[in-house]
Amino acid sequence: MAKQTFLNLSEDKRNMVVNALKKEFSRVPLKDALVSNIIIDAKIPRGSFYQYFNDIEDAFYYIIGEYSKDIKRKLLEYLEKNKGDIILSYKELYLYILNVIDNPDDKEYFENIFLNMNYEIEKMFTPNFNDGLNLILNHVDISKLNISSKFGLGYILDIIESIMMTNIIQSYKRNLSKEKNKEIFERELALVCAGILKK
Repeated sequence: MAKQTFLNLSEDKRNMVVNALKKEFSRVPLKDALVSNIIIDAKIPRGSFYQYFNDIEDAFYYIIGEYSKDIKRKLLEYLEKNKGDIILSYKELYLYILNVIDNPDDKEYFENIFLNMNYEIEKMFTPNFNDGLNLILNHVDISKLNISSKFGLGYILDIIESIMMTNIIQSYKRNLSKEKNKEIFERELALVCAGILKK
């Protein structure tokens, strides 16, 4: 992730570097990205790039990590607002993500990210990963679900997030509108609910 030198930069300077990173990662997948393009666009010396990040992969995951923090924060916010209702909260989160990736300034960046998705990127982009899981589990009301433990809930979150990611990727591949994408996600989520909600 980002080194302290990068975090100590002024907000304007950090934004210049982040915008240069996004521009390069919009142009090509990570494996084809070039530090030379980033430093030219950010107007920084090559040495500065390596004072900010270990390598280009480090920079790539820093940006995704920032989105990941935001997505986790939003999910917790929705869970709190919806009194632990996991289904309603994920519906709202999905719409939030669709709005984020539809932002004209970042549209090409996200399209490139999702069309070149791998397991590591997916886990970074979803709220249910590593240290975030316990925090999320503690905010979910399992009394409405047909599961007896928070252990089982972890699997449910994996299923929901897998559906979420698959739908976002398919929306790019099939050029679906935001409305159609939301409709498909909610239909698939309803199928999951039929199997996990108490009757």
